Amino acid sequence: MCIRDRVSTQSTWGSYMRTFGIVLASIVVLSATVTAVSVNSGDFQQLQGNFLVQLQATPAFKALSSSEFGSHLLETITTLLQTGGTFDEVIKLLEELKNNLETEQLADNSDFTTAKASIEGDIKLNREKAAKAVQEYGDATIQVKNLIVAINDLRGKLRNHKKQLKSILDQRKSLEASNAEEQREFAKRNGEQRQVIEVLGTLITDLTNKVLNAQGSLSLVEQKQLFDQIDKIGGQSPISVLVDLTSTFDQNTVRLIIGKLERLREAIKATLAADEANHEKSVATFKAMIEKLQELEDDIRNDEEKSKVQLKSSENAKISETERKATNELLEKQSNTAREASEAQLEVATDNYESRTADRSRSIAIITQVIQLLKASEQEQQQPPAI
Repeated sequence: MCIRDRVSTQSTWGSYMRTFGIVLASIVVLSATVTAVSVNSGDFQQLQGNFLVQLQATPAFKALSSSEFGSHLLETITTLLQTGGTFDEVIKLLEELKNNLETEQLADNSDFTTAKASIEGDIKLNREKAAKAVQEYGDATIQVKNLIVAINDLRGKLRNHKKQLKSILDQRKSLEASNAEEQREFAKRNGEQRQVIEVLGTLITDLTNKVLNAQGSLSLVEQKQLFDQIDKIGGQSPISVLVDLTSTFDQNTVRLIIGKLERLREAIKATLAADEANHEKSVATFKAMIEKLQELEDDIRNDEEKSKVQLKSSENAKISETERKATNELLEKQSNTAREASEAQLEVATDNYESRTADRSRSIAIITQVIQLLKASEQEQQQPPAI
């Protein structure tokens, strides 16, 4: 049995009865001895009777007769004296009983002190556990709140990433559509301008070779061929109007027309060159914008992946902190329950210890009073008889 169980369950009367058993055994041996030596004088019996009368008249007798221990003790003393026991023998037995009770009290004191320290240690430990659990619960609660805010922020950030990516995709499609349209328009415009330049070159060559160099005029067939060339670039073009200025293709007129056609060709070449340069810039700008959008998309997707990782981590942390809350809430309850049980155990152990101590103290006080009466009677026995 452990010290704590010993303190809480030890029976005072069990201890007394063990001691009382020793006394009874001693009485049996002592009674046999007294009978053998035949020490039973009339005077001594008278003194024994006087002692019992005196004992019955003391407050100690009431205490003796009102308790189990006291009544057994009184019975033992009476039996011992009535069977020839001497005062000295009874005193010796009572002092032994008193010493046993005092020794038992010392052992009980030590056991109770040890058990009390152990129980108080449990109480302190469980109080500290409960306090730590409360702190952990509070910390976990704050962490859960912070994580909920972080999770909501990250989810909002991911929604914003999706919106940004969609916007980039729309911009890319819009730019690509615009670029495709511009490419078509440029190709058409560039082809038309090159065709005009080609026709102008043909006209200038034909007029120069067939009119100026030939020192003549164009025949009807040649004029038709000339107008067929003009029709390639549209009958309403400035060239057609220019050629229509004269009905006769004489040299002076042709020379004037050739000069105008050359200036027109140069102007169209300049326009073509400028248009091609602008087109190159436009293509470069388009590519730069596409590259910029791609960089932006890559950055957003990288941020998106980081946000997803952070979100997963925060969600896992929230689960962990929620479990920590529940664990410490349960630990606090368990620690408080264990502490309350230990406090109740200590209270019971203290009450039992104090009750045993009080019983022993009363018993020791009674035995002390009886010993004092026995010693007084013994002195009376030793006085010489009166003459």
